[in-house]
Amino acid sequence: MNSTVAILAVAGIAGAASAQVQLDLRAVVDLSSISNVNTGIGTNPSAVAWNGTDAWVAGYNSSGATNSTAVVRVSNVLSAPAFGARFGAFATTNNRGITSLAIQGDRLAVGLDNGAGSGDSVRQFSASAGTLNWRIGDPAAGNDSTRRGNGVAFDPGFNGGGTNQGVAYLSIGGGRRHLLNTTTGQYINGQNAGAIINFAPTATTWRDLAFDPATGDLYTREANRIGRAVRSGDNAFTGSASTAIGGLTAVTTVDSQNIAFVNSSTAGNLLIVNDRTVVNPGQAFGTVVRAFTTTGTSVPLQFLLNGSAWSAPTGNGAYDFSYDAATNSLAVVDFANRNLYVFQIPTPGAAALLGLGSLAAFRRRR
Repeated sequence: MNSTVAILAVAGIAGAASAQVQLDLRAVVDLSSISNVNTGIGTNPSAVAWNGTDAWVAGYNSSGATNSTAVVRVSNVLSAPAFGARFGAFATTNNRGITSLAIQGDRLAVGLDNGAGSGDSVRQFSASAGTLNWRIGDPAAGNDSTRRGNGVAFDPGFNGGGTNQGVAYLSIGGGRRHLLNTTTGQYINGQNAGAIINFAPTATTWRDLAFDPATGDLYTREANRIGRAVRSGDNAFTGSASTAIGGLTAVTTVDSQNIAFVNSSTAGNLLIVNDRTVVNPGQAFGTVVRAFTTTGTSVPLQFLLNGSAWSAPTGNGAYDFSYDAATNSLAVVDFANRNLYVFQIPTPGAAALLGLGSLAAFRRRR
C-alpha cells in the first residue's frame, strides 16, 4: 500500500484588528490507496475522527452497485503516518455510506445511513483494536433496526454532567435526539423518549450533530441549515425545538453536510461547517468550509501555508470535520480529492513564528 504524506510547518499572520480565525496546515495525507470497496473504506472518504495523534477515516460507496464501506485508522498522522487494517465493513447501497465518526478515549462511535433502518446504523468499536463493542440491533440495546444513523456524537450531558451522557445520534424522519449508553448501547431514555429537537415548522432531514462540551447545547445540520438547541435539562432543550442560525440555504436532497464544535483556547467557541447546496465538482474549499459563532454570526477563516494564503484543490463540497481540544487542531477529510488535512489553530503570538517553519515531504510504503 502506497501513501504520500506531506508534513507541513506553516505560518499564521496575527492581526489584532481582524476577526479572522487562522488555520495553519500541518499535514496532508493521501487516502487514495484506501479509497476502494475491496480492502479499504469505500470509494471516497466521508467521515473522520481525530484525537490529536491518530485519525480514523470512514467511507462512502459511489461504485454504482452495493459494496462495502468500512473504517481505517491512520496512526501518527503528524510524524510517520501508517494505515491500519479496515474494520466495521458493511455491505452498503450505492450512494450511501458512513455519515460520521466520534471518538472518546478508546471508544469510536460510527453512524451509517444505508437508505433504510438497520441494526448497524449506530455501532461502537474499540478505536485501538477495531473490535465491535455494540450495535443498536443487539437485543441488549433494544433490538432497534428501524432507524438510519445520520450523525453520531458523544453527548456531554446538561452543563457537562447529569444523567444524559452517552452516544447521541439523529435519524432522518425523527424529531428527537436519541441517546445510547456508552458501555452497553442501551437507550438511556427509551427508544422513543429522547429530547425533542424539531425545527419549527417541522423539518427532519438531519445530516450531522455536535455538542458544546461545557453546556450540552446541541448544534445540528438539517437540510444544510445549522440548528441550535439550547439545553435546559438532562433530557430537554429550551422550547423543545431547534432554531436555524447562520442563514444557510436549506437543501433537502444533498447529503454530507457536516459540523464540528470548536472550543479553542485561542479562537473561542466556533462551529465549523461545509455549506453544501449542490454536488457539482469545482467548488472552492475556502468558500464551502465556513465558521460561525454559536449564535450564527459568520467568522472569516484564513487558510495558510508558510505564511501565505493556501487553497485546497476544488472539490464537490463534501467535507467532514473533527476537532481535538487538547491540541487545538482540526482534521478535515476531502471526499472528492481523497485527502486528509490537519490544521493547527495558533496562538496570536505564535502565529508569526510559524512562518519560520519548513516543508518536509515523507513517502511511506506499506
